[in-house]
Amino acid sequence: MKKPSLLIIFLTVFIDLIGFGIVMPLLPRYSERFGAEGFWIGAVISSFSLMQFFFSPMWGALSDRIGRRPVLLVSNAGSAVSYALFAFAASMQGSTGLIMLLVSRVFAGICGANISVASAYIADITTPENRSKGMGMIGMAFGLGFILGPAIGSVAAWWGLAGPGWVAATFCALNFVLGCFILVESRRPGAASTPPRAKFAQWGHTFSQPALALLILLFFLATFCFTCFETTLPLLLGSSKIHEHNLRDPAGLVASIGQGTDPLAQHLKRVLAAQNLALPADSSDRGAVAGVLNQLIQQTNFYSAAAFQGLSMAPALRQRMEASGAGAGAAQIALNRDLLQSAYPQALAAPRFFFDEKKIGFIFAYCGIVAAFIQGGAIGRLVKRFGEPRLIWMSLAAVAISLVLIPIASGVGALLFGLGLFAAGSGINRAPTMGLISSNSSPDEQGANLGVAQSAGAVARIVGPICATTLYAHAVTLPYFLCAGIALAASAIAWMKLRAAVGR
Repeated sequence: MKKPSLLIIFLTVFIDLIGFGIVMPLLPRYSERFGAEGFWIGAVISSFSLMQFFFSPMWGALSDRIGRRPVLLVSNAGSAVSYALFAFAASMQGSTGLIMLLVSRVFAGICGANISVASAYIADITTPENRSKGMGMIGMAFGLGFILGPAIGSVAAWWGLAGPGWVAATFCALNFVLGCFILVESRRPGAASTPPRAKFAQWGHTFSQPALALLILLFFLATFCFTCFETTLPLLLGSSKIHEHNLRDPAGLVASIGQGTDPLAQHLKRVLAAQNLALPADSSDRGAVAGVLNQLIQQTNFYSAAAFQGLSMAPALRQRMEASGAGAGAAQIALNRDLLQSAYPQALAAPRFFFDEKKIGFIFAYCGIVAAFIQGGAIGRLVKRFGEPRLIWMSLAAVAISLVLIPIASGVGALLFGLGLFAAGSGINRAPTMGLISSNSSPDEQGANLGVAQSAGAVARIVGPICATTLYAHAVTLPYFLCAGIALAASAIAWMKLRAAVGR
C-alpha cells in the first residue's frame, strides 16, 4: 500500500479548490442579478459557512475515529453535486434562481469538510517542526486554486451563466474518482481516539487552553477580513447597479429627468411610462431613487441612438454605444448605466472600474498568483527567519494597510498594488496560525481542534459577508475601512500576547 504523502493531499485539496475558485467570484454578482441586494447578497454567501459551522467539527471528529480518507471522499462527491445545482440555478431567473442558488450553497456547506480534515491529514504525516511548512501546502493549494479557478470561471462564462457551475462540478467529480484511486489513509492503525464530545463541549475544551484560544481568535479575525474582501470585491469592480452612494444629487437628477424638455429627458420619461415606473415623489430618498434608476437601465428600450446622439461623451463610450443594439443583457445594462451617468455627471458618480463575469476571475487569479508565490516558496524561509508569532502580526498589519488602499485606488496600477499586498498578507497568515494550533494540540485531538478552528473561521464567514454587503450598500469604503481597523487590532494583539501564549 502506498504511503500517504503531502503531494497526494495537496492534489486532492487543490482540485477541490479549483471548483470553489470558479464560482466564488461570481456568487455576489449572480445574487445581485437574481434581485438580491445588501443584506441578502451576504446571506446567500454566508449560507455555505453556516452549514460548515455545524458540520465541520463533526467531520473532523469523525475523521479522528474512522480515518481521513472516507470523509474526504464524501466531501468531494458532495461538492460535485452542489456545483451542478449552482449551474441549474444560473439558468433560472428572479427569486427561483436565487432560491436554487441558496440551496446549492447550503448543500455545499454540509459536505464541506475538505480543509479541516486535510489539515489533520497533514498533521498525521509531518513532524512538529515541519508542520507549519506542511500547512503551507494547503495555503499553496488555496493560492493555486484561486489562480486557475477564477480564470477558468471567466473563460467558462463565455458559455453562458451556467458554464462555470458545470465546469466546477466536473472538476469535483474528477477529484472524487481520482481520490478513490490515489488517496490513502493517513491515520495510523490503532491510534488512540478520544471519546467524542458534544460540539459545544469540544469548543469549551479547546478554548480552555489559552494558547489555542488566542490562536483561534486571531484566525477568526483574519478570516473575517478575508471574507469581507472576497464578498465585496466583485461588486466593487463590476456591479452594474446604481447604489445609493453613487447618487451625488438625487433631487437634481429626478428634476432633470422629470421636468426636462430636451430629447433625452423626454425619451427617459417615455421609457418609464411604458414600464409603469415613476420617479419617487420624495427625491431625497436615495434608496427609492436608486431603485427606480436600476429598473430604468434594465429596460430593453432604454437605448436610443437618437436620444443619446447629441450627448458629449468619451470616445470609448460612444464606440460602445454605436456598436450596441437594444437589449437587456449584462453588457447592455452596463452600457445603459454608463450612458445615464454620462448624461448626468453632476448627479450620478461613475464607477472607477468595471470587470464583468468574463474578466473578474482574472483579478482573483492575480491575487492567487501572489498568495501561491508566498505560500509555496517563501513561507518556510519566513517562518525560520521570523518565527510564527512575529510572522502572524506582521501579516495582519499588511492586510490592514491593503484594505485602506483598495477602495480608494484611482487607477489599475494602484488597485493591483493594494490587491497584491492583501494577497501577500493573507497568504502568509494562515500557515503559521494553523501550524501553531496543530503544535499546541495533543496528537489524538488534531482533527477535533482543527475542526474547531475551521468552525471559528466558518463563523467569520457567516457574519462577514452579511456585514460587508450591508455596509457596502451604504458606502463602498465602509466594509474595507472596518476590516482595516479589525486587522490592525488583531496585529496589535498578536504582537503583545502571542509569543508568551505559545511559549516561544
